[in-house]
Amino acid sequence: MKRLARIIITASLIASFAIIAGCGGSKGLVIDRWSGTKLDRAPNIIMELLDEAGTRKDWPNAHTISVVDFDSTFFYPDGNQVSSNYSLVKLLTMKSTKDYGTIPIGYDTQQMTIEIVYIRVIYPDSTVFTISDSSISDETMEGYSGMDIYWSNLRQKVIHMPELEVGCGIEFALKIQTVQPMLEGQMDFSFGFQGTDPVMHAEAKLVVPVAEKMNWKVFNDPEGKVGFSETTYKDSLRIYHWFGEDFPIFVTEDAMPEAGEFLTKVLASNTTWHDYSERVYKLSKANMVADDAIRQTTADLMKNATSDIDSMRAIGYYVAQKVRYIGLSLGEKEGITPHDVRETFKAQCGVCKDKSALLAVMLEEAGFEAYVALSNPVQRVFKEVAANQFNHMIVVAFDRAGNEVWMDPTDAVCMDLLPAYHMEKAVLICKEGGDDLRYLPVLPPETQAGTITAQGEIRPDGKYTGKVTITGKGIYDELLRIIFQQMENTQQQRFWTDMLKRQVHPSARLLNYSITPTPIENLWEPVVVEMEYEIPDYAIVAGDYLLVKTPVATGAFDIMGLVLGQTTGLTERNYPLNIQFTAGSVYNETIKLPGGYSSKSIPENIAMENEAASFTSNYTLDGKAISYNSSFMVKQPQISPKDYPDYRNTVKKSGSVSQGMIILTEEGGAK
Repeated sequence: MKRLARIIITASLIASFAIIAGCGGSKGLVIDRWSGTKLDRAPNIIMELLDEAGTRKDWPNAHTISVVDFDSTFFYPDGNQVSSNYSLVKLLTMKSTKDYGTIPIGYDTQQMTIEIVYIRVIYPDSTVFTISDSSISDETMEGYSGMDIYWSNLRQKVIHMPELEVGCGIEFALKIQTVQPMLEGQMDFSFGFQGTDPVMHAEAKLVVPVAEKMNWKVFNDPEGKVGFSETTYKDSLRIYHWFGEDFPIFVTEDAMPEAGEFLTKVLASNTTWHDYSERVYKLSKANMVADDAIRQTTADLMKNATSDIDSMRAIGYYVAQKVRYIGLSLGEKEGITPHDVRETFKAQCGVCKDKSALLAVMLEEAGFEAYVALSNPVQRVFKEVAANQFNHMIVVAFDRAGNEVWMDPTDAVCMDLLPAYHMEKAVLICKEGGDDLRYLPVLPPETQAGTITAQGEIRPDGKYTGKVTITGKGIYDELLRIIFQQMENTQQQRFWTDMLKRQVHPSARLLNYSITPTPIENLWEPVVVEMEYEIPDYAIVAGDYLLVKTPVATGAFDIMGLVLGQTTGLTERNYPLNIQFTAGSVYNETIKLPGGYSSKSIPENIAMENEAASFTSNYTLDGKAISYNSSFMVKQPQISPKDYPDYRNTVKKSGSVSQGMIILTEEGGAK
């Protein structure tokens, strides 16, 4: 009976595709897209489309132009799908002819099959070269081994193209069919109308059983370029049709969020976030059962814990640091289903979903309520449509007072369990009964700040001696670990020596240096960097005057400050500045003045405050010592274009403090 129903649906699908292919009135919609017949010459309609697309003179910022992009997707009731994709691209530059020399098309053998109906090169004189099967290889997908993911199911078809020339058109016709749905019965769909090259015509059609009512929305379409129609076919199929023309090239900016957040696209889904949450929970549940080995290790980890958070930290640090991040093919649906936690524990390796499932199980064995959660720490998840927009899995646990504790077991150097770059990112807790999508909070910058404390002394001959201590919270502590875990002690000393000479004074000498904890991967203690240094002739002797700058004010000891100083290259922005987290730096320096000198002039105090950042700088004279206290805080993970000028001014002002000069006068000398 099930087979008969599938045959009936397939017959309807074939009929509906015939109807879809013939509808519409523009030239892009009457191309014979699906015929694999070998051609010697391109049809007139194709040559007209390529000619109308223009040249590099028409598109000075583009290397290619998408002339036609068409996607037609049919969903079966069980969530499996068949997609037919057609595209016609025109090459505008020599760079594009090189970029298209080989074309990789990735796919997952566990999830889908891919058929290349044809790929044709259309030369400016209308001659056609059809790519033969011998020019198409099936290879392991590149790029994942660098992430320690070795899933044998990740493959790619690599098309080796003939010699190309400027003005060529390339026609692609592909058929992709899933062999198992990611989540049973779930249908979600996405199609992009815009890219980093101009798009002349784009069209997407989604065909579902008539009983399915899709929730959909077009995003980032302020001019209403995307049209829509909805029809039914013989009371058995529902056809959603989106179409549009002349989508401009998307011009990116440095340090902006992922472009996908701003491109024109449509998302569609037949489910809700609560249903999505529960489906993943049910899919994962069978693989999340502890054995005696997991229970014993959990108990051992908790032996010295004196609080709930200590217990959670012990278990979280164990999974983050002892269970290696390595992806091996051990089961079905590698993209979302965690491996059996007993296998993960035994192998002591896994990717985010495996490590998160194991962490959640160990926390439950410790007596805490815990769940895995889907997330996307890289890109915005649009809440309006419950479509698959995730690329990561983390964990949430609840202490005995009911407080949430979020953890990312893939980060091995995060004291706080959840890295700061998760701020404002979407999470979907996977639990029985489901849950709604929500966004993690923005943390105050003070929780992510570094503190640089220094004591120094200026001698009458101008020599400066000083001691500096650097430590931090949150992302600042993590940044110190990331940098210095990769260096041996001698390399670290060379790093700071170079920084002193470049930022403070060419004659600076590092006398003593230490960093704790040892090893730096010990997350129970914050990183503390201590150094002593001297600078001969640091203060400038000018008659009765002694001129000096506070070394800490140069920013030489502030790792985060050096990073943030690189974020203001643009005078204005069209898109947000994506810092990813709040952050801050606090400076406290005291300098003992030489005997026989007093302060004549100190730099002005500064106080700046706006929506994006704050900065204060204060010099005070206390007897025979000068104190310098400063604070710089970034309040938002993303700085909006509206707030960016204020942010930029604040950063620039904080950098200018390094030029502030303290002027001392010899007692009894000049007044």
